[in-house]
Amino acid sequence: MHLMNGCSMKNFIVVTFFVATLVLGTVSDTPVLAAAKTYSGSGESAAHCSLWSSDRLRWPQTSVGREKQECRRRAVQPTSGVIQCRLRTSYIDEETGERMCIYQRGATGQGDMTTSMSKEFSCERSISCNQE
Repeated sequence: MHLMNGCSMKNFIVVTFFVATLVLGTVSDTPVLAAAKTYSGSGESAAHCSLWSSDRLRWPQTSVGREKQECRRRAVQPTSGVIQCRLRTSYIDEETGERMCIYQRGATGQGDMTTSMSKEFSCERSISCNQE
């Protein structure tokens, strides 16, 4: 009797595992759909708003509280503006006799930036530089 219960327990576990695998296999094949809003265009009006005004006007200045919110700050492109550049290497140019400093830009997909200065000075370890 004890041996019989052990076999039925193993069968139960195997069947449960098989059914769970079958159910999960059919669920993962169904496509997942999602909706998103895409911003297009150029200029400041095309960028999404990152800060909305929270100031509400009082009754005489509104039409029953239906005033539209005003955007206080528009989002900027992640590739615009000033970034941090770190010194990669430096050398003395034999033709000009100047020190050449080669900096690596801190943004993805940006090339190196090269500056020159007198050989008596040393290159700064990091500087602020514009993106390409």
